[in-house]
Amino acid sequence: MRQVVISIEATRVEASEGAKIIEIGCVEILDSKISGNTFHVYLNPKCLVDQASIEKHGITNEYLADKPVFNDVVGEFLDFIGDAQLVTYNAGHVIPFLHKELIALEGGKHGRLKNDYIDILTISNKRHPNQNNSLDNLTERYYLDSSQFNGFGALFKAEIIANLLLALIDESTKNITSDTEQFEIGENLTVVETFSDFDIAIEGIGKTALCRGVSNHEYPLLPSLFRHNEVKLADTREFNSMWVFKTHAKPHLDVIPLNDIEWLTIAQHHGLPTRLLDWSLSPLVACFFAVQSLTRDDAAVFIYDIGKFKKEEEIKLSELKEITAFFPSHATKRITSQSGMFTIHPTASMKLEPKSLKKILIPASRKKYFLEKLVKYGVHHGTIFPDLDGLSSYVRYLNNYR
Repeated sequence: MRQVVISIEATRVEASEGAKIIEIGCVEILDSKISGNTFHVYLNPKCLVDQASIEKHGITNEYLADKPVFNDVVGEFLDFIGDAQLVTYNAGHVIPFLHKELIALEGGKHGRLKNDYIDILTISNKRHPNQNNSLDNLTERYYLDSSQFNGFGALFKAEIIANLLLALIDESTKNITSDTEQFEIGENLTVVETFSDFDIAIEGIGKTALCRGVSNHEYPLLPSLFRHNEVKLADTREFNSMWVFKTHAKPHLDVIPLNDIEWLTIAQHHGLPTRLLDWSLSPLVACFFAVQSLTRDDAAVFIYDIGKFKKEEEIKLSELKEITAFFPSHATKRITSQSGMFTIHPTASMKLEPKSLKKILIPASRKKYFLEKLVKYGVHHGTIFPDLDGLSSYVRYLNNYR
């Protein structure tokens, strides 16, 4: 099957009267593989690009002055797409623009495009209802490394859309993406506006309940090892990265780890992607991690009242069948100050599902309020990260640096 991904830029945001296409980028997909065959062109619209559009895509009137008009390249463009199925993001924007340009040429002799098409936005809205399915968010959600793409402008976007299509049709990627629709207010979801609301929301949770704060409530409870678009190669990546880490880490350690779990704990602490997920026994610590970044996304604190833990020596990685919680014996100052705990996730169960989970949602507009309250209670960068880096971050906060 042949598909062609199309992305465009235009003189105006909407396909209104007088709006013209100024850039087209196309990427070919053959039998669900990106072929490397592309089409890319800038166009002189013979009219001015409005300022709002320039601010969006950065293409100026001066840059387009010596570019061909659409009529000069339409034959090459139509030859490239042929009878392929078209793939777009937000077809309601792209397809009308293309139809409008074709109909306007030479009395409309080319007519409208007759190709079937699919819309990545529509597919994403069905898979991720009630979530922000912008192109940027989808790229982040499916862990696509855009630095690997070779194009720029509309061609760069077409490459992103092509990779998103392949990720969306791969059933295994459901294991690494968020599932916010499984949380419902009144059952396993509480929205809090004040610290009093938060206190009520955590009322009744067990002393051993695990708490995790995330700056964006859409983030899945997924260890860093699995945050990769090549989902099926997680075990291979882990084997290779841990072999290198163990080989080169020993000279930097005062005490050599006694087992694989200790090795994973150290690797996690120093930023290596592992199958461990960080938690805290303190809801306040989790709340701090949820609101510290002050991003525009709603934050969340997840409560996992698991109620049972294993000792490190009882966990055999080769026999791990279910997500398991444990106390880390190889503690650092940060783990201690954060009341740190871990869950370890088998490849067959990468993501922690909503069962037995409670989600406390903190609106983005209330993040600053919560952060200020936490500071008053002595929970801040300086106490969460008891080192010079944490102290510096706390002083930056006090002086309103971001």
